[in-house]
Amino acid sequence: MINVKLFGLFRLDTGIKKLEVEKAATVQDIYPLLLEKAKEVNPRTKISAKDIEGCIIVVNGKQTKKTCALKDGDEVQLMSPVCGG
Repeated sequence: MINVKLFGLFRLDTGIKKLEVEKAATVQDIYPLLLEKAKEVNPRTKISAKDIEGCIIVVNGKQTKKTCALKDGDEVQLMSPVCGG
């Protein structure tokens, strides 16, 4: 299993804080699963692929890219980018 901790907008819109994914070769493979789950939980969700694509990705405590390879037991955090300074 791959544990995915979800960003604030996703949590607010769906009430889901984390998701367990059985298999995903890369972080990007998780994105369609997140959109599917968001629509399942809240059919009127405003979460879009663009929201997920813009996330900061952290795998096992290290910031990485969406092409990062995943393995069983990895912990993925998807965080909304912060505006301002």
